[in-house]
Amino acid sequence: MRFKSSMARSFVPRSFIPRSSKPQALHRFRSALILLLLSTLLASITMASSPSSSSQAIPVEIIETEQGFMLTRGGEPYEVRGAGMVVDELDRFVAHGGNSIRMWSTRSEEYDVEALLDRAHEMGVSVALTLPMAAERGGFDYDDPDQVADQLAWMREDVLRFKDHPAVLVWIIGNELNHSYKNVRVWDAVNDVALMIRSLDPHHPITTALAGFYEGVVNEVTQRAPALDFLSFQVYGTLFSLPEVMEEAGFDQPFMVTEWGTIGWWEMETTHWGAPVELTSSEKAAVFRRGHEEILTALKPQLLGDYAFFWGQKQERTPTWFGVVTAEGELTEAADVLQHNWTGTQPARTTPTLQNFMLDGQTSRESVVLLKDQGYEAEVVVSPDQSAHSDRLIYHWEVKPESTATQVGGDREDLIDTLKDAVVSTDGPRATIRLNQRGAYRLFVRITDPSEQEGVGDDRAAHANIPFFVEEGFVQKRDARIEDEVMAVAYSGFRAGQHPDRGEGAINPSRDEILEDLRLLEAADFRLIRLYDAGANSKMVLELIREHELDIKVMLGLWLSAELSNHEGCPWLDEPMPEALLTANRVANEAEIERGIALANAYEDVVVSINVGNEALVDWTDHLVPVERVIGYVRQVKAATTQSVTVAENYEWWIRYGAALAKEVDFLGVHSYPVWEGRAIEEGLSYTVENLMRVKAAHPQMPIAVLEAGWATTASEFGERANEAAQVRYFDELAQWGRRANVTVFFFSAFDEPWKGDPNDPLGAEKHWGVFFENRTPKAVLQ
Repeated sequence: MRFKSSMARSFVPRSFIPRSSKPQALHRFRSALILLLLSTLLASITMASSPSSSSQAIPVEIIETEQGFMLTRGGEPYEVRGAGMVVDELDRFVAHGGNSIRMWSTRSEEYDVEALLDRAHEMGVSVALTLPMAAERGGFDYDDPDQVADQLAWMREDVLRFKDHPAVLVWIIGNELNHSYKNVRVWDAVNDVALMIRSLDPHHPITTALAGFYEGVVNEVTQRAPALDFLSFQVYGTLFSLPEVMEEAGFDQPFMVTEWGTIGWWEMETTHWGAPVELTSSEKAAVFRRGHEEILTALKPQLLGDYAFFWGQKQERTPTWFGVVTAEGELTEAADVLQHNWTGTQPARTTPTLQNFMLDGQTSRESVVLLKDQGYEAEVVVSPDQSAHSDRLIYHWEVKPESTATQVGGDREDLIDTLKDAVVSTDGPRATIRLNQRGAYRLFVRITDPSEQEGVGDDRAAHANIPFFVEEGFVQKRDARIEDEVMAVAYSGFRAGQHPDRGEGAINPSRDEILEDLRLLEAADFRLIRLYDAGANSKMVLELIREHELDIKVMLGLWLSAELSNHEGCPWLDEPMPEALLTANRVANEAEIERGIALANAYEDVVVSINVGNEALVDWTDHLVPVERVIGYVRQVKAATTQSVTVAENYEWWIRYGAALAKEVDFLGVHSYPVWEGRAIEEGLSYTVENLMRVKAAHPQMPIAVLEAGWATTASEFGERANEAAQVRYFDELAQWGRRANVTVFFFSAFDEPWKGDPNDPLGAEKHWGVFFENRTPKAVLQ
């Protein structure tokens, strides 16, 4: 490592060599030093015999003082006030206090490297210049000596071309070569490049830019590439942990941060379908402020300089993610912050500050799901002082498909076209959008505050976007919701050791246990619950709701036991049911109907709907009841009560066989369980919606409610498809879809039910559908 010091130091700083590897690294360095001397001798002979004029390079050195490390340029201390740049934005950059730019290539088809270097020097700006060394992730083979030699040869040409340019500050070998790499020989190649540069250019320090700070990578690079003068790191969200990880690694050497800025798309939370959530331009500005004040300033004893990313604009997942400048050339609020970082002063004219942005009442962090062919309003709010000048603000709205790019490490991405006619109307800070194709999209808004003087390049802009998903569906009238609720829950309060009547009598929860459950459900904002029978347990639930004035309404269930033996259709019935049992069940069912009617009338203030039978008609059930008998029960209940009445059945049954029953009920009660049918969570909502749309197509005039839909969190039957994250996603997506479609959804279920399923399989799916565990602690879906 080349730097001057007022204190005695080893030529190679100690912490750049892992303690266990010092002898090997020193041996490699001595060999490299010999090669360096030979290369320098050959280069001096070549340059002495060449007709080129004397060097115009401005010498740059790394100096170590008692206060730490610093750069000197032309013999004077040099403080980098930097940003990445590949187009000529130098006038505004310098006006904001910038003095150094970082470029990513010495040979670009997209911009003139030499012209930009010339302009930079003219403006008093230095350049950290990158040799675009090939990354392994792009297919380069560092085990192929011919590829490596060819690469070294053309990089030598570029070094000879630019080494004497007075704008050059440092050489950067490659960009994030450690990103997705496996072959450590890449660092041998980096070392060879560094030796080559050193043999040709004595004036500029040499570094490589690493993605993140990882102790193992740092040790590997410094061991295999000792000819580097210092290391550089590119950190976004991890900037805020950089001091801690450096301290843990014992890293006390000079370094640069060659990229930093807003939180990267790979670090941000994502929607349920995997779209990263982008910060607004004002939130990004706050990150630039915090990063400088809280982290970079404190790192000054080691930090040789930093480059904000990015003074310009590029497409990386979105066209707005990283740019301090918009595609239209406006400056964003981050430019104001950078000026303050560099100079301590604010621009005379600041940028609009974005306070809030919502689509259909939801923010970018809420995995917004919209319905196809429906109009939805978006609204953006800027700061009050700027709202006072709303007559000069210009609002730009557009919708683009979500990016499908898979590139990493900043590799080039194609631009995404704006969708025509997706924005159907605009009114300043409000817009209405409508999409006619299912899929993932983003809504973008840009608020421009144009310069009062034409041609001065001082237009300012705030921007934000919201990822959203357009789903198939239908829209019912608002009164199709039960009690205007969207997300309700199926409740069965049986705990470990308790169970309903299984031929040996029920073991019911106590009053205190039920009250505890109800208070938990009320606190979790469940205002509507579904019960499954009219027995003593359900009566106690109704009593406690009324007695304690709980804000909970009830869909009362009436349980129907088997009146036909379905041993040929039900997989777990091995033999016919005795006729005596079926006769007794008919009597019990008639008594259940009478009890249910009595409870519904006695608790008319609590019971808002009645469900007759639960999956008593599907061909696989073990409690099959003839449809004619179910219709008779429905008529009996409707004649004796005032509440709405339905029947809970699988979606497929309603589609194929439900015509006669649909004429009798007030709405269709539908069950749908994608996970039972082999679906992954990525298909959960779409499959459920597909089922409901088929039911709607079969019975277009009938309102629909989902009486059961859920996702198990543990299941030996489902493997990895059963987990809490999947349950969270399914719940959230159903809630969004249900709200827009005006469909009430009873999520199954409130609590895990250990009494269900195979007693010898504690991991069986039947036991693990709750949004609470059996011990009444909430799962992730409620946290």
